Amino acid sequence: MSNTLNRRRFMKQSAAMAAVTVGGLAGPGMARAEEDGWGDLVGRFIYDGKPPRRKKLEVDVDVDCCGKFDIRDESLMVDQQGGLGNVFVYLRTRRPSICPELEESVEESVLLDNLDCIFVPHCMTIWRAKQKLHIVNSDPVAQTVAFSPLGDVPANIVLPPPPHKASKADWEFRRAQRAPVAVKCNYHPWESAYVLPLDSPYAAVSTADGTFRIPKLPVGKVEFQLWHEKVGYLNTPKTPKGRFSMTIRPGDNDMGTIKVAPASLEKK
Repeated sequence: MSNTLNRRRFMKQSAAMAAVTVGGLAGPGMARAEEDGWGDLVGRFIYDGKPPRRKKLEVDVDVDCCGKFDIRDESLMVDQQGGLGNVFVYLRTRRPSICPELEESVEESVLLDNLDCIFVPHCMTIWRAKQKLHIVNSDPVAQTVAFSPLGDVPANIVLPPPPHKASKADWEFRRAQRAPVAVKCNYHPWESAYVLPLDSPYAAVSTADGTFRIPKLPVGKVEFQLWHEKVGYLNTPKTPKGRFSMTIRPGDNDMGTIKVAPASLEKK
């Protein structure tokens, strides 16, 4: 083999090693962006069965206020076309490169509202180091917001009705979580929500039609996690234990339709 070919092979190997190096360290759990940009991960979750009817929940506290609303179970949200909402999709790969545009445009807080005697939104993500959880009570009755993140400070925040100044509060998470944290109201047992604090912005929750988008991921091979409140880590034929890896390329990286069998959303 000629010296020219040897040099070419060496240059290719060196480039491959550099693509998985961050801050002088290399390893399978790390990712960085190459010079040609960033990529978006997109897809759509479909419930592979007849859309279930949402159960009407019992409202037996503050009935004069909360009894006026049609409050239904939000644990399995499927639209008439089969779109599966409230699936968390988030990066498992540690210490990813962060697109500067995301750092520059990040909002200071993520809103969790007590509105019409439910939490709005039902599922949310938060970039822990950059964002606060801004909690608001918009109802004319007192509410509480309670959660216990793993290895972090638990919260039990009492929110009187507005216009009391304590009807709003801010909370900062100290640790990222591997799975979403359950949020409850100690006054109204039917109220529930989930919040996922992470050390990066690379997460999404599927919308009512089942679609999701995680923008400006670092190009290269990375690993993701799926989670749904009915079962936790969401197994599908393509995502054992709710995990999957992809090589992100610049532009859209479309997973297409991800079918979720009804049995996948039943706890064993």
